[in-house]
Amino acid sequence: MSSNHLAAGRQFRLSALLISILLGVLSGCSDSSDSDEPTTQVPDASLTPLVLEPLPNPPLTEAPSADDEPVPFDSVFHTVTDYALVRDTGPRIDDEIIADLTEADFSAGLPEAEITVPAEVDTASNGAPFFEGLSNVRVEAGQRLEIRYVPRDPEGELPGMFPLALPEGATFDDNFDGTKTLNWQTYQADIGITGFTVVAIDPDNGEYRSSQTVLIAIDPPSDPASVPNIAPSIVPIATYTVRAGDPVSIFIIGTDRNGTTPSIELVDPPANAILTPDARTPEWQILHAVPETAGTLIIDVLTRDADDPSLTGLDQITLNVVEPADFERSGERLKAAAAGSNVQFGSAISPVFYMQADGALYESIAASEFGVMSPESSMKWIAINPVPGQFEFADMDNLISFAKANDMQVRGHPLVWHRSLPDWVEQSEVEDREVHMREFITRVMNRYSDDVTYWDVINEPVADDGGMRDSLWFEAMGEQYIDIAFAQARELDPTAVLVLNEYDIGFAGPKFDGLLSLLDRLEAREVPVDAVGFQLHVFSSFDQFDELAANMAAIAERGLDIHITELDVAIVNDDSEQTQADVYSSIVDTCLAQVRCTVIQSWGFTDRYSFRTTQSPLYLNTDYVTKPAYQALQEALGGN
Repeated sequence: MSSNHLAAGRQFRLSALLISILLGVLSGCSDSSDSDEPTTQVPDASLTPLVLEPLPNPPLTEAPSADDEPVPFDSVFHTVTDYALVRDTGPRIDDEIIADLTEADFSAGLPEAEITVPAEVDTASNGAPFFEGLSNVRVEAGQRLEIRYVPRDPEGELPGMFPLALPEGATFDDNFDGTKTLNWQTYQADIGITGFTVVAIDPDNGEYRSSQTVLIAIDPPSDPASVPNIAPSIVPIATYTVRAGDPVSIFIIGTDRNGTTPSIELVDPPANAILTPDARTPEWQILHAVPETAGTLIIDVLTRDADDPSLTGLDQITLNVVEPADFERSGERLKAAAAGSNVQFGSAISPVFYMQADGALYESIAASEFGVMSPESSMKWIAINPVPGQFEFADMDNLISFAKANDMQVRGHPLVWHRSLPDWVEQSEVEDREVHMREFITRVMNRYSDDVTYWDVINEPVADDGGMRDSLWFEAMGEQYIDIAFAQARELDPTAVLVLNEYDIGFAGPKFDGLLSLLDRLEAREVPVDAVGFQLHVFSSFDQFDELAANMAAIAERGLDIHITELDVAIVNDDSEQTQADVYSSIVDTCLAQVRCTVIQSWGFTDRYSFRTTQSPLYLNTDYVTKPAYQALQEALGGN
């Protein structure tokens, strides 16, 4: 971005700041955007309503151009057959602009351990666990690395430990004497400086932890011929359940620890299988096939070494092919049952589902069950605008096409959040952030407002103790960032339903109390909030339905609609699927009993693509088989 654009943005921000001070509407800003601790400063509820300044021209960052427009996407790359898809152009964009670890980092010595201290721990009598004798390590590619981890506790007990993530090809082996060893055979693909973190766990309190990172420098080999050339492979591909007769699309990515790119071939492929280089990353291959017969289909994939074509690896892709009749679901579809109760029912939709092996099955179920959808990730800032002046609209465009083809309404999610931001936004100057935020809102809404009914304008602004979350937006603008975002959204789309979305507000507590206080201040400042989104990522142990009803009533009393936006029920404590179903049913009952509760959306529908997949939180399992929760939703939505 040019220096004059930056200067224009700063001039705009300073001008707006001056006006805000004169009007007396600027709230206090915190000192740090890295903490989730709330600020105690809140605006006066009687302050003057906000008037937006025009955005700077030229813009602070380059606006979308014709170069950012997606192009038609050939059907050999995806599973959709009944409407057109598009793809972004050019190589895939790497949103990471933070520099890799450097020699200066390495030379600075072992990084300081990060200590997590629970509130109940007295550090004067219980010291933090630690590791003895560690230092940064340097080896050449091709050498075997061994680091022995010796945990210690000031009180003389033996701490536990676990690694956060292992380097490719490494193991973390138990020495059966209280210590463990990182064993890693390095290769050319590992060249560079990486951080390896192991967490020591206090023997008396499992939440009292010390995270120690060791920097490992892997240098190029002084004698490349001394590094063994090993067989290439592919990035592992999970087993998918697919429907016989559906098109299947699978990314196949070759990998070689020696740092070269192998070629990819199919061995005795199915009759209709096609292998095509990916349009944006040609070294990746897309397998397109249409399995016609039920049963287990195994496809052998051969990778051939770039330096020695006689050196090959063999991997397998496994598909569980099932007859279409096995996926039929009895009873009324969920959207139809909900319509009879005057609510809408929908789901979040996974990004690029149409480039997954089971994309056709996923699409078919979603199309039949839902009347409204949210993009799970496709509208997040990091997905749409990963670097300044470059935009990736294709996946969101495709989800809009999917919604239109199936008469679904769309929830735009999220416009402003403190997470899923590209690095360039997180590293932006504080005085530029208001413009960055407003430019993003404007660009997204200008493109999609004709197709979006609901906008989650602000996502998760309240801290757990009821204060304001100390985000990078709050750091820049104080609480007024909420006013600005809603005012910008209303100016761009006067008829849309504008939503403030929050988690952990389905039960009584300081967070919900803080939300009510925030809503009252926003109402006093005439901020155009239309609805509150209850995320409701709950557990099978959830039983606070009276509190949920009371919280909904408190929102309704303020003249706001209620949307359940991200419902799922994770199974815990060895609870049964029927217990999970009962929670789903009771939450729906609570919504239907409140006239202002008008939308219910789950956060996905199959456990396969849930971010809580290990806790099986949704109403279809990983193989798309209905669980008791599906029938419970049918009955509850139907008023039974």
